[in-house]
Amino acid sequence: MFAIDAFRIPTASMKNTLLEGDFIIVNKTAYSITTPLQIPFWGKRLSRTQLYSTGKPEFNDVIAFEIPSNYYDPGSEDYSVLIKRIIGLPGDTIEIKDQVLWINHIKYRTPSFIKLNLEEMPNEIIDAKLFPYNNKWNLENYGPIVVPKKGMKVELTPQNILQWQNAINSEHNKKVISVEGTVINLNGSAIREYTFEKDYYFVLGDNRKNSIDSRYFGYVPEDWIIGKAKFIYWSQIPVEYSGITDYYNAIRFSRLMQSID
Repeated sequence: MFAIDAFRIPTASMKNTLLEGDFIIVNKTAYSITTPLQIPFWGKRLSRTQLYSTGKPEFNDVIAFEIPSNYYDPGSEDYSVLIKRIIGLPGDTIEIKDQVLWINHIKYRTPSFIKLNLEEMPNEIIDAKLFPYNNKWNLENYGPIVVPKKGMKVELTPQNILQWQNAINSEHNKKVISVEGTVINLNGSAIREYTFEKDYYFVLGDNRKNSIDSRYFGYVPEDWIIGKAKFIYWSQIPVEYSGITDYYNAIRFSRLMQSID
């Protein structure tokens, strides 16, 4: 309940690091010790409270985090647990140019585990579903965008409020931002600037063209992070089994107990 948790990978968004059918262990004490999200076998969601900080998330960490499903699935009231890689730390400027990641205006060498084909022609079609939903970006050419950090003050305008409102609402655990014409309101009172109280992170899937990540739902507050993915304890190709032989042949023995880097 306090130290570890287990998750199944249902999609190919982290391919080739994690595959569909991988079962992973997450170290919940990597960054903090908190009260449980739920009581086992009961299924009722609990409010999570940090008891003790043990460290800070780092660049390139593969993390499990909880997110309201309506951040990427409008109308949903559930919470989802996603597994992604941190590529933007608090205060970083993130940009993707022709599929290549740039961090703080410095080109980042694309590692071999990232599933990309840099020989393909760049996609120029605008994707209106991408955060913050009012820019002419797509998955291959995205940003620049700044990741909020604790103490950072931003000016709020009708032109940029879509970039900041989800993060501000998350700090208050409810919808507090509203827009009336050219006026930005916080709990009904007009404001022109806001100082963030939390650190945030920008995450991507390793399968960059097939991942619902920060390019769709925006920043991940630090207190949404459950822990750091550590190793694969079981892996099996998700197919229909007609017998014990099919079941055995579907096991990926080479991936068992493999660490997650």
